[in-house]
Amino acid sequence: MRPEFLEPQTDSHKNTPMIDSHRLLVVDDDPAVRQALSVVLASCGYVCDQAGSAQEALNYLRNQSYTCVLTDLVMPEKSGIDLLQDIVVSYPDIAVILVSGQNDTGLVRKALKNGAYDYVVKPATAGEIITTVYGALKKRENYLQEQTDKESLREKIEIGQMQYILFKDIVESTIDGIMITDLENRIISVNPAYEKLTGYQREELMGSTPTIFEGHNFVGDTTREVLRSLHIKGSWFGEVIDHRKDGRKWYAHITITRVKDSRGKAFAVVFIVRDISDKKEMESQLIERLREVHSSQDAAIFGFAKLAECRDPVLGLHLERMRKYCKVLAEGLGTLPKYQSEIDEAFIDKLYKSSLLHDVGKVGIPDSILLKPGKLTPEEYEIMKTHTIIGGDVLKSAESRIPGRSFLTLGKEIAYHHHEKFDGTGYPHGLSGEAIPLSARIVALADAYDALTSKRVYKDVVNPAESRHRILIDRGRHFDPDIVDAFIRREDEFLKILQEFSKEEEIL
Repeated sequence: MRPEFLEPQTDSHKNTPMIDSHRLLVVDDDPAVRQALSVVLASCGYVCDQAGSAQEALNYLRNQSYTCVLTDLVMPEKSGIDLLQDIVVSYPDIAVILVSGQNDTGLVRKALKNGAYDYVVKPATAGEIITTVYGALKKRENYLQEQTDKESLREKIEIGQMQYILFKDIVESTIDGIMITDLENRIISVNPAYEKLTGYQREELMGSTPTIFEGHNFVGDTTREVLRSLHIKGSWFGEVIDHRKDGRKWYAHITITRVKDSRGKAFAVVFIVRDISDKKEMESQLIERLREVHSSQDAAIFGFAKLAECRDPVLGLHLERMRKYCKVLAEGLGTLPKYQSEIDEAFIDKLYKSSLLHDVGKVGIPDSILLKPGKLTPEEYEIMKTHTIIGGDVLKSAESRIPGRSFLTLGKEIAYHHHEKFDGTGYPHGLSGEAIPLSARIVALADAYDALTSKRVYKDVVNPAESRHRILIDRGRHFDPDIVDAFIRREDEFLKILQEFSKEEEIL
């Protein structure tokens, strides 16, 4: 950033504002004069170097950048005029001020003609010197700005020529629609593909505002998002709904980019537009098909679960609580790095649905055992344990008729293994630790909690505090420690579910 100069106080150089952005070179064969000039200039904040001859000054210039050189006119070997000419040729951005004891108008004209910014006649006051330096630096600043403006104009001309070539040779032949606007969002050019996509002719579009900025076909949030992204990142892309000239709706993928010149200054905005109506129609059909498939899956799961419920009416609300408990546990585990690769929204959704199938095998257990109000005998208990094999086998058989990993896969895992224990003492296979599928480990805790806190034909209700205590005792034995910890963290949600569905159970 160029410094802002204030008019110096010519009556006292000590009141002149400090200027710390310029480095000056003082050239004079008289050390006293050099030192005096440097002291005056340094008092204003200028950094000054000193050279005793023109040759020494040129050595300084080769190794250091300067904004201004004050040089004596008469020096041995090489004069100030000679040094001025060298600087003008090799360092045109440096302001040169000649200093001389001769008040010769001819010399002044010659110096200015050869490129000097100003001329100081000795003796001069500190105020005169400072004012002259300030004026020369200001003049230099204006000169550099003028050169920059000329360069910018040349670049714009070159860019315009390049745009024309690119537009004719590439843009007009592409299958994507291309539209160009100025920075005021006025359309300045479109290609034939854009005319074909929208139904508008080039002449109808020139000078108008793209609909994405007008908001006719777009919600306000989309327009604001585009403008914000262009301002911050210089680009935006996304899918939008537009309308052709004849009123027909179509889907477009648009990429919008601010185009910048070599100095990083934006001068136009380019829109690349692709018709994705066919793609969106295919997506819509696919989504509808997936909805149908999911509905079929849900119906199948619900049907299997109802088989068990019709044998044991208490299972109805048990199943509702169960799947909600499972969802809470899975969401809690999913926040841990260890499980983030396995637990995602799809897993949670499948678990929520498939957990209903955990006791489907009870359809094969005799009523005399399934509905017995008292404690089961060892023989009866062994028969009851077979519901895991019965359920798992039924679901395995159904799964084999569906290619790939189907929605029944998770249900099969749960049916087989939800009575396995973390320490390996469960059934039917005595699996332990993480050899037990994660889905079954989650269901194991959810099932046990609901069994404890619900009334069954063979037991009374255990209050939530005692149920929590029993689960903690079985941490690492019956239950996976991570799942117990997730339960403790989210126990309040368990209590809300229990309270909600217990009320419904009382009403029923």
